Amino acid sequence: QFTNNTRALALAAEGYHVLLPNPRGSIGRGLAFARAVLGDCGGEDLQDLLAGVDALVERRIVDTNRVGITGVSYGGFMSAWAVTQTRRFAASIPLSCVSNQLSHYYSANIRRFDEMWIGASPRENPAAFLARSPVQFIDGTTTPTLLISGDGDHITPPGQAIEMYQALVEVGCPAELVIYPREGHYVLEWDHQHDFFARFLGWFDRWLRGR
Repeated sequence: QFTNNTRALALAAEGYHVLLPNPRGSIGRGLAFARAVLGDCGGEDLQDLLAGVDALVERRIVDTNRVGITGVSYGGFMSAWAVTQTRRFAASIPLSCVSNQLSHYYSANIRRFDEMWIGASPRENPAAFLARSPVQFIDGTTTPTLLISGDGDHITPPGQAIEMYQALVEVGCPAELVIYPREGHYVLEWDHQHDFFARFLGWFDRWLRGR
């Protein structure tokens, strides 16, 4: 499935070093740490991710030119957001992502969460939603990106992956889009899982091993 552990194990089995960070907004370090992302999605939490990468590079564990990023749901947003904010990543695979906070608010079933992440509703502050939307910062993006979604996902509807894909293509960035039929927020059908992992590993092999 899309679970972090399953994908991490698949990558490790292929010889990749895998970082599973615990950035601000995550659990395990108290409420203040968990709430730090509210109103700042893609802000300090992205800096936490980059600090983790820097630590691995400094220890010569990884090659700074061959670092990929992937995540599902909020991690999908971060994987889409990161490539528009930095060129640190040589490949990205956003899973069930959010690429346009404004259209996501009006098409998904988690409006309250969007208001929490952004710190307002679109009626109160539409500019804040656009300010944390990857598609608004697509110019100059060069990171090859594979977008995965399910056509029945109501949490992060497939339109989000479609928007990101079309924006990437428009600026000439290498991109692929896969939308699995009958799937929701996660890939569950066996044939789809088999196809997913082949694409997932193949994308990183293509853009990370070959550099």
